[in-house]
Amino acid sequence: METIYDILKEEHEQMSDLLRQALQDGSKVSFFKVKLKADPHMMGEERIFYPVLEEINELRELMSQAHKEHDEAKTLIFEIEGMDEINEKWASKINELKQSIEHHIEEEESKVFEKARNILSQEKAEEMAQQYIEFKRSYMNRIETGGPFV
Repeated sequence: METIYDILKEEHEQMSDLLRQALQDGSKVSFFKVKLKADPHMMGEERIFYPVLEEINELRELMSQAHKEHDEAKTLIFEIEGMDEINEKWASKINELKQSIEHHIEEEESKVFEKARNILSQEKAEEMAQQYIEFKRSYMNRIETGGPFV
């Protein structure tokens, strides 16, 4: 059965591909594909994955850093969202977002995932995967229907 690490790693790879595409073509459409992938991913990590890891003493500092990295990415996404692709800072902001997210992915996969795998059971990682999938399904449904986020 799939674990939370499998799902997040796959989404990280998709995110990296989308960021490369956005940087390559410089279009607002490509940027919004990044945003559409990043928003529910970060929210899902913050609601499902991170709270469990924050309970573990040796992971608290890493989780604090992960939250800061998410905040940085959210700020950049918000800034880019308000820009036109003809803005002279467009490409540099997309590149800054790409570097920020790729740094976060590297830290998360090499440090957080490794420590969590040694502490959490396989069953817990599988359970979290199911919770994450359900959260994202609900999130995307709310986007499509215009429903409120809780």
